[in-house]
Amino acid sequence: MTQSQPIKETNVWSGLISDCIKDMIELAARGNFTAKQELNGVTILVNGDSDAALIIRDQGRAQCGYITGSVGPYPAAVLSPEEIASDNQIKTEKKTKARHAEAIRLQQKQDQRFAMDTKLALAGEIELADEKGWREGLANNSDDYGKGVFDYAERWARLMQLAMIEGRTLRDAAESTSHEADIDGITGFMYGAAASILSQCWKHGEELRRWHNLSIQINDEGEKANDSGGVLNPALLSIG
Repeated sequence: MTQSQPIKETNVWSGLISDCIKDMIELAARGNFTAKQELNGVTILVNGDSDAALIIRDQGRAQCGYITGSVGPYPAAVLSPEEIASDNQIKTEKKTKARHAEAIRLQQKQDQRFAMDTKLALAGEIELADEKGWREGLANNSDDYGKGVFDYAERWARLMQLAMIEGRTLRDAAESTSHEADIDGITGFMYGAAASILSQCWKHGEELRRWHNLSIQINDEGEKANDSGGVLNPALLSIG
């Protein structure tokens, strides 16, 4: 077979890239055409007698950015010294860029934490209505996930306290400070857990609970939760 066969777009998905390429080759052999398909951003061309292993090899190289353009239908069986050197150079450059980006990310994280600590120093300690429940909650959730919820809840509460010292109301400050307090990338569940914990333990927890329920309701479930004394999406963390 030759590359001059008619080209036909295929759409085979077998889970793994390697399986897709093998299926393409099988289709090309049966139909006597050059099968063409994009797999993870790489255009693949195969004939019925293409070497699947070589196509898979070069698809991986192309996906890593070592080669440009389409792959196949007949890649070289052995990479040239120039190709090997180029692949290694690109790999090294990518690792260097990744390390540089990570260093910048870590520095930004440190700067963000320093700025947060500086601001929180003005807010004072968290004002607890149920210190015993808060301490027991911390003790019962000492794993990274649980502690992360409590750390976030404390930052959020203290930022709201500072906003109220500056003359803002809790309702005005709650949403913006909830985002500002998120320096670790919390999940939606963690946010709900923090709201639930603060509603039980914080000095202004009841007002926060009512605001929280209304802020996330879709219909009138927040109003119902406010009437019943509940918290929408209650946390499963035990605080007592």
